[in-house]
Amino acid sequence: MNQLFKLNNEKGWKTLLLTSDSLLFVNKSYTTEDEFLEKFNEKGLFKERLELSVLDVTKITHPEKQGSIATINYLSKEKDKELVLTFENEAELEQFITQVSKHRKMTASVSEVSVFKAIGPSLIGLGITAFCTWVVYMDAQIIESGEEVNTSGRRSLFKKLFAWLGEQLGTQGTLIAGSLIGLVCLYFIYKNLQSKPKQVVYM
Repeated sequence: MNQLFKLNNEKGWKTLLLTSDSLLFVNKSYTTEDEFLEKFNEKGLFKERLELSVLDVTKITHPEKQGSIATINYLSKEKDKELVLTFENEAELEQFITQVSKHRKMTASVSEVSVFKAIGPSLIGLGITAFCTWVVYMDAQIIESGEEVNTSGRRSLFKKLFAWLGEQLGTQGTLIAGSLIGLVCLYFIYKNLQSKPKQVVYM
């Protein structure tokens, strides 16, 4: 029995149709199976589609505390590729996993995520915090010295935002705010290193 899933991916696939032997993806939103099948093969500006055999799916993973995000691994031209899918809710994720894993005769196991996966988001957050703190601090120094920050040119909106933050926080306020956010990121890095999040793996 076919089942249509709406996906909440920020970029990329918006609708998935799961059939008895295929996964059909498009980057357009459809509300019914009939509409999906009618439009699937139509060409359009910026329209993308992907068709996978269920037999090509080699692994499905999702956080142990469920949520609505799953990662599927599949074979494409003898290469292993990865696709992250964000479902509308946990129930739809479970339905998708149940159908695919049953067809592929997959079994579930629980394992810890890799070190990078555990601390990656916090590391990225720490890096972004350090960069933004440095930029705002430099703008605050310029403002405090009585000069004007150059906010023209490319990315002027971001430059104006950083200059405004520098004016509001000052050099000391910028360092304090950046340090507090950095400490939060370090806390999550430490927490996830001490107890790595677990994931459910279907293979």
